[in-house]
Amino acid sequence: MFGVRYVKSSPSHYLMQFQNGKVVREGTGLAFFYFAPKSTLVSVPLNAVDIPFMFEETTRDFQAVTLQGQVGYRIVQPKTLAEQQNFVLLPNGAYASEDPERLPIRVLNAVKAQFRALLQEADLREVLHGTEQLSKTARQGLAAAPSLIALGIEIVDLALLAAKPTPETARALEAPMREEILKQADDATYARRNAAIAQEQMIKESELRSELAIEQKKRQVRETEVESERVILEKRQEIQTQELAGNVGLEKQNAEIIEPPALRKAH
Repeated sequence: MFGVRYVKSSPSHYLMQFQNGKVVREGTGLAFFYFAPKSTLVSVPLNAVDIPFMFEETTRDFQAVTLQGQVGYRIVQPKTLAEQQNFVLLPNGAYASEDPERLPIRVLNAVKAQFRALLQEADLREVLHGTEQLSKTARQGLAAAPSLIALGIEIVDLALLAAKPTPETARALEAPMREEILKQADDATYARRNAAIAQEQMIKESELRSELAIEQKKRQVRETEVESERVILEKRQEIQTQELAGNVGLEKQNAEIIEPPALRKAH
């Protein structure tokens, strides 16, 4: 029949049929015939959408920083959004306006405004060292953003993946750390050298102690040898003295034996 059409929507789309300015049929996953000349179809997607973002903002200390991340959102009040934006379907199934395509841009503008407000109260170092906290605060702020609430949009996720200063600022921030790393490297080199010198001194002292111990042992051996030689000489002298005394006594005995009796009486 002329003007009668068939439409079928997916479970992730909220479909509304208007006739004479009133909703006559609405819901997800609908399939029905309708009279096109008197009907207007509005389809609002309900699935979550992830949008990457990257934009530049200025911190409280007037430093430019580039924020890079991703925001996820979904439409939780499709009828509210349909009242604010044009999600009307054409007969060929396409949207009649560019509002559906511009919706992610509206969300990104809200994200950018939230980060701009936060960065105006933070210094560059605070931003670079607190990306996780910055993401958390921005997510809480977007949950209460009037512009998103008015459109029936809910932020399901917000992740700030990187916060980068300008190359000149990055080099300036890296300079102290680079100098500290070089200083630590120099300190480590000096420590190794000092350790090597101390180790070498310990080795030399050990060698010296060993040499002194060896010399002391040698001296003790020499003293023992001298003492032994002295004892041997004394023994030899005693033996010679004993031998000499023995020889003298023997000679006396021999002389007495040889001497005539008359001479012995005379004596």
